[in-house]
Amino acid sequence: MSGSFPAAQTCRYIHTPSAFARQHLLYIQEAGRLKSRDRHISRRSHLDSYLFFIVLSGKGTVTIRENRWTLGPGDHVFLDCRTPYSHESSEEEPWELLWVHFHGNAMDGYASYFVGHQLPPVFHPDAPSPFQSLLEQILTLEQARAGSRELLENELLHRLATGLLTYQGSAPSREDSLTAKLQEIRLYLDEHYASRLSLDELAGQFYISKYHMSREFKKAFGITVGGYVTSQRITKAKEMLRFTDLQIEAIARSCGIDDNSYFNKVFQKAEGITAREYRRKWRGQ
Repeated sequence: MSGSFPAAQTCRYIHTPSAFARQHLLYIQEAGRLKSRDRHISRRSHLDSYLFFIVLSGKGTVTIRENRWTLGPGDHVFLDCRTPYSHESSEEEPWELLWVHFHGNAMDGYASYFVGHQLPPVFHPDAPSPFQSLLEQILTLEQARAGSRELLENELLHRLATGLLTYQGSAPSREDSLTAKLQEIRLYLDEHYASRLSLDELAGQFYISKYHMSREFKKAFGITVGGYVTSQRITKAKEMLRFTDLQIEAIARSCGIDDNSYFNKVFQKAEGITAREYRRKWRGQ
């Protein structure tokens, strides 16, 4: 971000992460506070970075590909900077921003979740914003230049990313009746994971299109219906492996998988070890 602004009202911290931070942490690339005195434009693309900023005052716009948003005080913006974007401060009411550019190996997963759940890049939480507090803490750490700041900033950035993915806003959520129905379906699967249920039967039972149910379940919970059932079966199997003396074949049947060979294959894919190895390791044998 650049422009003409009084130094007294602006701070910018550019950080070069350590090799440890690059490999293991979410890390700051740049963070700051900008009080613009006149209009300015920034355009970028194919930048290995994620940008989050808050409009503290003034007005401006942000454009992501072909989509354009008009921004004002309290608006929050999250951008994957690999995608072409630009942001522009108003000439009549130049804005004041609080921002952070950051990256890390985990961010690609966060970004995929963000896109997959069709979360909006621009949102406006009620005041006071918990996101603003996180950014101000990051600026404080960068200003202090403490030796432990990368670890502390990593924790703050994970909280920021998690907040971005879980923020719902004060407005009624999309299709409240659908949300309630999806919760009912998930609770039903929690109780009947060991049963043989086809998507057609499940959709019919809850009076919803099979394709609509599958698509919306994945959006809501980040996993397919089939994947969720498998996860519940593996979780129950792990519990019985640890706390019962049942044979593995009996555990598989109890979890709804009659074919022991298939059970072992599914279990190893989920846990990276066989069911027998899992039992031995967690029992300390």
